[in-house]
Amino acid sequence: MSKKETEKAILADEVLGKSEAFVIEHKNKFIIIFVAIIAIVAGYLAYNTFVAEPREAEAAKAMFKAEQYFVNGDFETALNGDGINAGFLQVIEDNGGTDVANMAYAYAGLCYVQQENYDEAINYLEKYKGGDKLVSPMVKYALGNCYAYKENIDKAIKLVLEAADEAENITVTPKCLFDAAAMYEQQGNAEKAIELYNRIKNEYPQAPEAANIERFINAK
Repeated sequence: MSKKETEKAILADEVLGKSEAFVIEHKNKFIIIFVAIIAIVAGYLAYNTFVAEPREAEAAKAMFKAEQYFVNGDFETALNGDGINAGFLQVIEDNGGTDVANMAYAYAGLCYVQQENYDEAINYLEKYKGGDKLVSPMVKYALGNCYAYKENIDKAIKLVLEAADEAENITVTPKCLFDAAAMYEQQGNAEKAIELYNRIKNEYPQAPEAANIERFINAK
């Protein structure tokens, strides 16, 4: 094998590895980003619900401890509670139809992702009803990666690209585009992958994903 072919083989492995980024490489980074966004949304939600809607306020209060467990990485307790405080699953059961329960679906889905239980992750993430411009694309991104792990690559790509378009920011969109490109690589669709790499290069040149993007483009 020539030096150039060897470099391409190594790069191909690197790209395919990116299709597993959610759980293996980017899992913690993704959770940090999600937590930061959730904190903003939850703060806004709490302000409005505590002032305006008693039922929402009670639901938000019930979920507060579960959110703390989530942030601290105790995903099992965040899901099921600690025997005194409710977990996300109980919040959903007790507060169906509220905005807080809707957010709990997103939290619960991400807890299952952390536990690598992709069937349950998909079940709960799909029950999250969008509407929030910050949280919705993150949920779609997580859901897409879950489908990738279930080897439903077509659906995974569709969801991750939807997340990229909905997010339209330098933090989330390039990551989504890069993962979708890796999934196209996995399917052997180099043309689509290059299209997404070029989009990162041209639209998000300051993003971390753009740093070595020429290597991926030129390897094809």
